[in-house]
Amino acid sequence: MSDDARARLLALLQVHGTSVASFQALEPGLTTRFYEGGAVAFFDTGSAWVAAADPIAPIDRVREIARRFEADARANGRRPSFFCCEQVDALDGKKVALGEQPIWLPAQWESLLAAHRSLREQIRRARAKGVVVRRVDVSELAEGSSIRRDVEAISAAWLGTRPMEPMQFLVCLAPFEEASEHLYWAAERGGELVAFVSAIPIYGRKGLFLEDLIRRPDAPNGTTELLIDTAMRDAKARGLELVTLGLAPLSGEQKRWMRVMRLLGRGLYDFDGVRAFKARLHPDRWEPVWMVCPKDASTRVAMLDALTAFAGGSLVRFGLATLLRRPLVAAWILTLLLGPWTLFLFVLAMFSDLRVLAYDRSDLLLWATFDAIFFAILVRAFLKPRVWSYATLAALAAFDGAQAVHHLATLGLGTSIFTVVLRPLATFAPFAASLALARCAVHVARRP
Repeated sequence: MSDDARARLLALLQVHGTSVASFQALEPGLTTRFYEGGAVAFFDTGSAWVAAADPIAPIDRVREIARRFEADARANGRRPSFFCCEQVDALDGKKVALGEQPIWLPAQWESLLAAHRSLREQIRRARAKGVVVRRVDVSELAEGSSIRRDVEAISAAWLGTRPMEPMQFLVCLAPFEEASEHLYWAAERGGELVAFVSAIPIYGRKGLFLEDLIRRPDAPNGTTELLIDTAMRDAKARGLELVTLGLAPLSGEQKRWMRVMRLLGRGLYDFDGVRAFKARLHPDRWEPVWMVCPKDASTRVAMLDALTAFAGGSLVRFGLATLLRRPLVAAWILTLLLGPWTLFLFVLAMFSDLRVLAYDRSDLLLWATFDAIFFAILVRAFLKPRVWSYATLAALAAFDGAQAVHHLATLGLGTSIFTVVLRPLATFAPFAASLALARCAVHVARRP
């Protein structure tokens, strides 16, 4: 985006930026389309234009500009949709709840602290450990400055611990874009940076979005709460009316297919943990956040378009990069596959022709029970990664594979196409699993 276009967009945001995500229109990877009196920032996936929040415009012109954006998208062979919307009454189309975002009123923060001893205790713990929080002036964050290098190092280390590759579109770490419009706070201990928060404005609501909150793994307990406490007090002093930590995805009431997405994706994103962390800070209220797409569009396709935007334009490329560089994802896929396979073994043992895998009933039940226990341990290992857990699972998978090889060598492939395919699959899959789990053990061992 040119400097003139950025200045024009910033001017619109300063007057009409009411959505929590509106300022993120200035972040990398987005394209902006200007209309008379307004604008829409969006990610072009190649087949869709996924808008970042509502149109940036006067409330009485939001519907008109949304329609013009949709027409422009279709004229360019793209499917239009709006993600992270709040002004849904001003938009036409199908609406899908994405989750909820917590809202705090800075004027009520001290009363909230007085009512919740656990929150006060966390703040006290951080102070007792020598953590001090201070406002950071933008002049301290010039390229190459010591604090900026520390922020970038902590950010890189944090991203390295995530199960997936870094995502784009609304969730990328971009704490220094339009830095003069941000507010920054640093938590330091003994002169060393242990946590940092970057906040962006919600101009149209006199609000603040604590967007990027990063911390070192060894930061003392309560450091995050102390950072937020300082930000709340500063927000009150500035006369701001609300503070938020942003969306807790897939929280609150959800459509059934969204609940399925949440279940399948929980190994890759800690939906419950994100919601619980924000709830632990006792927000004054929760506000819904929506996705909106045209009435003649499919909400499922629109959600797939949004996921493609988060993946940087290609789910396949993102998935392959994640599998190659993030071993824990392979472990989660293995977990998802092992559940149906174990159920299949139980059904086969109880109701089907035992000649399919050439095991007698007792051996097949024993195998299914082994896999059920393996499945349970695998889920626990993913939720709480430990080197010894993955190393043990890798050894058990290799042992299972060795037994299966002996069995296949003794009884052969069978005579039907089904057995010729299924028996080798059941034999060699454990070895693939063993390699994937061994990679997980190495990955966890190298984590900071």
